[in-house]
This record gives sequence, C-alpha cells and structure tokens, in this order.
Amino acid sequence: MPDQKGLSLIEVLVASLIMTIMGVGLIQGFAALRNETHHARARLSASLLAVDLREEILSKPARDPDQPPVFGREPGEYGNVRMYLDDRDDYGDLEDNPVTDLRGNQIPGMEKFSRKVSIRRVLEEDPSKAADDKPSRLYQYFVVVQKDGAEMYRLDWLEARP
Repeated sequence: MPDQKGLSLIEVLVASLIMTIMGVGLIQGFAALRNETHHARARLSASLLAVDLREEILSKPARDPDQPPVFGREPGEYGNVRMYLDDRDDYGDLEDNPVTDLRGNQIPGMEKFSRKVSIRRVLEEDPSKAADDKPSRLYQYFVVVQKDGAEMYRLDWLEARP
C-alpha cells in the first residue's frame, strides 16, 4: 500500500538504537565530568593545604629564638601539635595525618588528607644533591599532601640561611 503513512518496525528499531547509543554516551560523559570535578576539587584542597603549611613554616624564625641552634626539634617540642614548634627546621619529619590545625585539632572535611614535611640541607653549588656532612647554608623544604595514600600535591622550595 504505497499511500500508507507511518514508520515501519525496522525504522522504529533503528531510531531506538540510535537514541540508546546517544543516551549511553551522555551518561558516560556526565559521569566523567563528575569524576573530574571531584578530582579537581581534591587537587585544589591539597594545594591549599600545602600552601597553608608552607606559610605557617615561613612565619617562624629561621633559627630557634630560645636555644642554641640545633637542626630539628629541641627538647619540649614533640608530637604533631605545631603550636609548640618555634622555628622552621622543627617541622622536619612532621606527619599531619589526618590534617590538623595549629593546636592539633582535626580539620572537618579533611579526614582523607594527610601532610608530610621534610627538610634537608643541600649543596649550594648543586641544590639537587644533599649536603650530608658538608657545610651548607642552603635548605630544601618539601610539603607533600596525600589523599587516601595517593600523592595529590607536592610543594618544595629552597631557603638560604645566613
């Protein structure tokens, strides 16, 4: 019947298949966007946590104001309560897991994050190498932020001391 109008069963099936493929593609695209947004938020949080700790470290004097200069923590500076740390090198080997404020209180929403600080003396002529027992006034700081054990952000800088 040539003058009959409408779609055949095959045309309906092909159109349904095309719509299904497009729908699956859209769902996958939205899922990928959601995952990337979540990951970008985590990277931003990690970078802010690293920068915050760097600023805290830099706000301290380069050398202990009350005791003879010793690299690392002096007596009475213990644990991860950072309010007792009174100079920059006291932060060496600090592990902040989970992330806490200056008084040692856990920061809400940051339960999956951790921070680690390491400091080493490096050669002035080649900062990529540790100074070990050689005299050097150059220090390299590292702040590493992890989420669920995976590194999210790394911040490092050099400091020359007089």
